[in-house]
Amino acid sequence: MPHVTEEIWAQLPRREARLIVAPWPEPDERFAEDLHALDSAQEAAAIFRRSGVRAELTGDDLRIFEAVVRPDRVRTDGNADAEVERLRQEIARAEGMLTNERFTSKAPAEVVEAEREKLERYRRELDAISN
Repeated sequence: MPHVTEEIWAQLPRREARLIVAPWPEPDERFAEDLHALDSAQEAAAIFRRSGVRAELTGDDLRIFEAVVRPDRVRTDGNADAEVERLRQEIARAEGMLTNERFTSKAPAEVVEAEREKLERYRRELDAISN
């Protein structure tokens, strides 16, 4: 496929360089509000693939989720209560680590930041499946 993509790129107007060495395009501000349009569908897909539990989605998010994940083709015994409990335990663990001054002062900054990001992800996932 890279060869086909390169050939299509070469046929487009105003293309002076090969695609493989072309600069990455700058974001178009006209589409800034759509930057996070797929976040909820992606998060729901990750939850479903990990636990078999479906997050509550509506509209385009639901349409995208069903088109990409195709949950009707997957046999699951998703236990929402078990997933909620697992997420609550993960949140408690992460909060405990982040409130531990020894951890936050001695661990490398990127480790502490990664733990904060995981905590936020766990909270979003818990909100998504407990609605």
